[in-house]
Amino acid sequence: MVVSASPWSSEKAEMNILEINEKLLPQLAENKQQFRNMKQKFLVNQVAGFLANQQNKYSNIKSWFTLRNES
Repeated sequence: MVVSASPWSSEKAEMNILEINEKLLPQLAENKQQFRNMKQKFLVNQVAGFLANQQNKYSNIKSWFTLRNES
């Protein structure tokens, strides 16, 4: 037996989808903002790690020259 969907059920389903979209859009916006914040924190940490590494290299080179000049 074949059951055809009435125009009313199609309209109801469409309204339901629109209602769901309305509820989820603010959540999507919030999640996008959280993602941007996390991405920014990640990049800041990457830069901080890079700068700490460069400072460590500079300190090692400075120590080497200091020891060399003291000899």
